[in-house]
Parts: sequence; structure tokens; C-alpha cells
Amino acid sequence: MHSPFPGMDPYLEDAAYWSGFHAKLIVAISASITRALPAGYYADVEQHVWLQDEDFDVRETFGYPDAFVAGHSNTGAVAVAAEKSVSVSTEVTLAKTPRKSQQKFVKIVDQPGNRVITVIELLSPSNKHNGPDREQYIIKRNQCLASGTHFVEIDLLRDGDRMPLGRPRPAIADYYAIVVRANLFPKASVWAFTVRDPMPILPIPLKVKDGDITLELRDCFDRAYEDGGYQNRIDYRSPPAIPLRRPDQAWADEFLKAKSPM
Repeated sequence: MHSPFPGMDPYLEDAAYWSGFHAKLIVAISASITRALPAGYYADVEQHVWLQDEDFDVRETFGYPDAFVAGHSNTGAVAVAAEKSVSVSTEVTLAKTPRKSQQKFVKIVDQPGNRVITVIELLSPSNKHNGPDREQYIIKRNQCLASGTHFVEIDLLRDGDRMPLGRPRPAIADYYAIVVRANLFPKASVWAFTVRDPMPILPIPLKVKDGDITLELRDCFDRAYEDGGYQNRIDYRSPPAIPLRRPDQAWADEFLKAKSPM
């Protein structure tokens, strides 16, 4: 059974569902692309990994101890120096164990060179809220854009700050997708769509001589939705956790009422 919405299902933006859905959608996108790729390419799921550490100076050096035993001197005597021990503690703060962050993405690679041709990213909430995860993602995004690799980014989350989408600014919408062809960079194509719209069919660029393949985003969405059994997990009788704008909520109420069995 598919989601009742014509495009993105706003109920899946709930933190209770998004992480699992994100993983399933990435796998579905990779599988769909694999079926469409011509000979000489393969698609795979990869992940960015980075560590978030505390700002401690691990190069700190320590002085000599108050008690030590020296080696034998030329005279054969043993030099010993010691201070009287005291039972006084000092409170310190240890560096926390670094937090490992990771985000899956899809890459298209050529054979036999194993060169990454296209990267496809599906944004997560941490990418859209100020903090180290967003900063690290933007660094990797910029590196990809500067590397001569085609870049596709899909944002199916209404909450948080948008990634830079260039000038002039695209129409205000709920969701976005951007396709950057390395040979045309910094030009890019942006799709803006709302909760009421179908998902776009995206061109996925390969090497210039091989043209594009197409990504049926809705087909991938339906596969991930069914694999996660969300039709049995989501209560569509309540508003979504991330609120819709008032006109869209009124539309969704009527839409879901018409979809529900009598």
C-alpha cells in the first residue's frame, strides 16, 4: 500500500520515522539507478563519517613528577628525590569520547577506473540545523562541487534551514531537489515542489558522452514506504509532527478524509 499523499508524505518527517525511512529511501534510489545504468557504471551506497570532538588540547605536556628515582650516578650512589604525599584531589574535566556522525549517500562510479561520476545526497535534519554536522556537510558539499563530480541533492524536509540554492532564489516551496552538472557548474537546475505536488522525475547525469538516466523519485519513495510498513505505523487521524501551513493542513484534512474508507 502506498502513502495517501500525491508526493512527499509530511508524516514521515517525524523524527520517529525519518532515520529509518532515510536509510530505506537511499537503498531504493541506489537500486533504481543500478537498473537504469548503462554498461561501464555501477551505483553503490556510501557514507560520510566524521568525528565531533571536544576542544581540548591533546598536545598538553606535563611537568616532572614530584617524586622520582634517578639512575645510578658515577659514584655508584642512587639519587632519590621525593615529596611528602598529600591526600588532596583536584577536579578535572576529561574530554568526552568523540561522537561519530555519519550520513549515507549514493555514488555512481565508472568502470574500470572506479572514478566517482555522480553523488546523490538525501538531506537529514542534522544537515539543516546550525551545528557541527551541518558545517561538516557543507564542507563536503563544497568539495564535491569543486571536484568535477556531478552532484544531486534532494531535500524532503520542511523544517530547518535550506542549503544554498543559488541566485535567483527558487520559488518558495516545501521541498527541493538540485542537479549540478560538473561541466556546467556553477549553473544548476532546481526543482521546487510542495506537499500537494507530485515528486519530480530527476535527470541523473553521467559522463557527457553517455547523457543522463532518470530517477523516478516517487517509485523509490513507494518502495521505501512499503518496505517500512508505514501504512500500519502512521496515525493519519492526527496532524503531522512537523506542522503544515494552515491552508495545507486544511487541504490535507480534506484529502485524507476523501482517501479513508467509509
